[in-house]
Amino acid sequence: MPRSKDASPDASEAKPESPWRAVRWEDLEDWAGAKTVERGKKYQTEGRVGDLAVTRDGGLLATVAGTEDYATHVRLEGESDRPRPESSCTCPVGVACKHAVATIVEYLRALAAGRDVPEADEDDPRWHDLDEPYDEAYEDEPRPKRSRLASKAWDERIRARLLATPHAELVEKLLAIANGLPEVYEALREEVALHETGPVDLIAEARRAIKKATSVDPWRNHWDDEGELPDYRPVERVLRRLLELERADDVVALGRVLLEKGFQQLGRANDDGETNDRLHRCLKVVFEAVAKSSMSGPDRLLFAIDADLDEPSDVVDDAADPVFDPEPPPADWSVVADVMLARLKALPASKTRDFETRYQREAVAFWAAEALEKAGRDDELPALLESEARATGDRDRFIALLIGQGRLDDAEREAREALAERVKDEPGTAARLARTLADLAARRERWDVVAAHAAQDFLINPGVSTFKALLEAADKAGVEPAVRAAAFEFLRSGRAPYEWVESKPKPVPRLKTAKKAVPKSKAVKKAAAKPASVEPVESAGLKVDPAWPLPVPDELVAFLKPPSRLGHGPQHPRLDVLIDIALDEDRVETALDYHDAMTAEAGTRASSSYYFAGPDRNADRLAAAAAATHPERALAIYRAELDRSLPVADFHAYDRSARLLALMRPIYKALGRDDEWSALVASAREKYRNRPRFLQQLDETLGRKS
Repeated sequence: MPRSKDASPDASEAKPESPWRAVRWEDLEDWAGAKTVERGKKYQTEGRVGDLAVTRDGGLLATVAGTEDYATHVRLEGESDRPRPESSCTCPVGVACKHAVATIVEYLRALAAGRDVPEADEDDPRWHDLDEPYDEAYEDEPRPKRSRLASKAWDERIRARLLATPHAELVEKLLAIANGLPEVYEALREEVALHETGPVDLIAEARRAIKKATSVDPWRNHWDDEGELPDYRPVERVLRRLLELERADDVVALGRVLLEKGFQQLGRANDDGETNDRLHRCLKVVFEAVAKSSMSGPDRLLFAIDADLDEPSDVVDDAADPVFDPEPPPADWSVVADVMLARLKALPASKTRDFETRYQREAVAFWAAEALEKAGRDDELPALLESEARATGDRDRFIALLIGQGRLDDAEREAREALAERVKDEPGTAARLARTLADLAARRERWDVVAAHAAQDFLINPGVSTFKALLEAADKAGVEPAVRAAAFEFLRSGRAPYEWVESKPKPVPRLKTAKKAVPKSKAVKKAAAKPASVEPVESAGLKVDPAWPLPVPDELVAFLKPPSRLGHGPQHPRLDVLIDIALDEDRVETALDYHDAMTAEAGTRASSSYYFAGPDRNADRLAAAAAATHPERALAIYRAELDRSLPVADFHAYDRSARLLALMRPIYKALGRDDEWSALVASAREKYRNRPRFLQQLDETLGRKS
């Protein structure tokens, strides 16, 4: 039964003498990250950890099956009640990896089951792979790892022993070993099948493995670690074996089945991409076979392109690299171009917003253009891209082509038309087209338009980078002072210099009459019975502050009108951005004033829960900038943050509290008030003495003598 993430990983069942008994899931997550821990647990569950051994200092040594077999060494560091794991691994990550996590989980579950774990041999070849000392307590002495000479010596001794063993006894030993190691058993079974019947049985085995793997409906609940995932390792192993036997064409034929059934399975999967990763490894073998097969060059390219067109996710990705690298000859690409153009002609030409229909045509058009370009048929590209722009409304590549040809007027016209079509349903695409229009304006040195686009970016996403980009463009347009003043007013008040205003109806009141009064005439009676009417106070339209010195181009107005979701809309004051800008401009006094105003405005929210309010993102930077010239105010900022983080029982809050105290120390020292800092630390230790992890963090950050 899966265990709660809040409990130690089998710690309650671990032997008391084991130094690993205090390790909790949160310790592993703090060390390696939650995602890595989940993957490590998965690796252990799948039985990927082999040859586990315990070192003399209580560390762990194992071989973990990943993309290849990796040697992994894990140990515990520190003398506190909660020592921290440290690791090294021959995988690309090297430290705090999923292979290390899998090794820890395997060891803890071995202890829980009462299984004996052997001691690591000082001649174990994995020490040589890891290139680290067997026992760090003997680091100054020669490393007791396996040397190349020792490896050869043991090889000869083992060989001599095997040669001296009677044949029947040797067979029984080998069979016993194979029965305990599934992969060895499968390899021997395949060897027998190949010897007796050739590759026929191996091909049949591959078909059975594909059927078994793809019949699973993958799912995974990461809260309780339950689920069902396909095991693609037998598929990968058999395909690789066939490829080694130079049966590339058979692997390609099996690959077609694997692609069809695997893609169908991915459409059913609910497992956060784990099945995708497993299938991807098998596809690498398939595309290696495609590159070595008897298929023609164009057919190899079309095999890879069709897989790319059919995939429901990015499972093909770099697996198809062997087909495209080295670069196929232009003649092959020319054949592919003709095929893709014919397919494109057969597809319906429609500007439908149905995603699947549009995506299919756009993908085919992409490969058609790619093939024409690589075939050297560049003269055919303009007609293709313009035709697709008219047929589907997808004009990005056509606009890029026009810009490359220097046809800026045509490119601008196409971009404006495309933006008008997409702004309602595809705001992200429309925003990209707006950036294209800004780039076109820059090419023509129309800096007022460039600045107008920069202003829109700033109003939507105010920050130092967008502010500086706005001022740079406004300076080129000759209106920097006025734009700067308007930007600061926006940050102080939340009022944008321009906005789209909808018409505001004003109700017309009913004719008031005394209760139960009878109307004096038919006209009055008719008016009394008529429902209230409305009349607009003002018409809808763009309202621009008279002091705003920049134009508001039509493409930007389109984002302001409903139902567009990219307009800047109602805003609130952004004193945090004003602080960032002041610090960026070295105006520390101004930044402190803004900080005081923001704190006063926030009121009790400034001291609300650490989890909900979070640490003030300006605090550390602002206090550090103010420490030299305004030390008291810097200390006040640090102290406010400390008061927010100290009460929180959380590892991240412990770390922040310790770092804040460390940052305050040199300021107190410069003021000659070391005793106040020591008293502050002592008070924190005393008040939270029942939090050993907090005290440990203080020791690590401040030093034990603090």
